Amino acid sequence: MTYMATLTGKQQLTVPAELFRDLNWKIGQKVMISKTGNSLSITSALDLINQLAGSVKLAKKFEGLSIDKIIDKSITESYKQK
Repeated sequence: MTYMATLTGKQQLTVPAELFRDLNWKIGQKVMISKTGNSLSITSALDLINQLAGSVKLAKKFEGLSIDKIIDKSITESYKQK
């Protein structure tokens, strides 16, 4: 199915409510955006992680943390290294 959306002056794109609900997305959820030619593909970051689950061993420092906490901790550590 195809949906129409509008790009704002802040370079933001609003996902139509019906599509948002159909995809079972949540406000604040992380998504991955990839570009192929002149097309964009948007994938839930959590779905992507679930697809990869088990293919990469989780570092002990991340055990027991939610994906949001893992992302936050990784970003913080990355900035400390720069």
